[in-house]
Amino acid sequence: MPDHPRARVCEALIEELVSHRRLHLCSALKLVGSLDAAEDVIQNTALKCLSFKPGSLPDRPRPYVARMVRNAAIDYLRKSRREIPTDFEDEGQLAAAGVTPLCGRARLESKQALQAVVQSLADSTPRNRDVFLRHRLAGVLQKEIAEELQVSRALINVIVRNVQQRCADGLKGAS
Repeated sequence: MPDHPRARVCEALIEELVSHRRLHLCSALKLVGSLDAAEDVIQNTALKCLSFKPGSLPDRPRPYVARMVRNAAIDYLRKSRREIPTDFEDEGQLAAAGVTPLCGRARLESKQALQAVVQSLADSTPRNRDVFLRHRLAGVLQKEIAEELQVSRALINVIVRNVQQRCADGLKGAS
């Protein structure tokens, strides 16, 4: 197959895409499932056709363009799966939200907050830490803990409140 100028190759691919647009649109629609998304795929394929840099025109442009459309549709699906859906009404709300849960800064801040809570618990006495963890994490009633330790329910309540306040203070210090 002889070499053709780049413009001729781009022109032939665009001509194929435009002349059989419905066929290519339908094949993209089958993959992406939405007419708007299929239109985006066709537009992306047109841009790729315009930036095509081969030395020669493909022997059969229709299957070549069909493969380009299919690949663009697959790329579109992969990209859309990586995007995080949001319930924001407009972009102003999205901008006000600041960071997403996947943002490195948010992950670092969460890790630092967790470290502050862990340190606050570690600074508590073993008995107070045990009372707090059993009540808050294991769901043991304060009454049962008081009976087991042979102390008043009020003391258990004070211990839980104090450890919780210590953790809250640790969180404030971490931010």
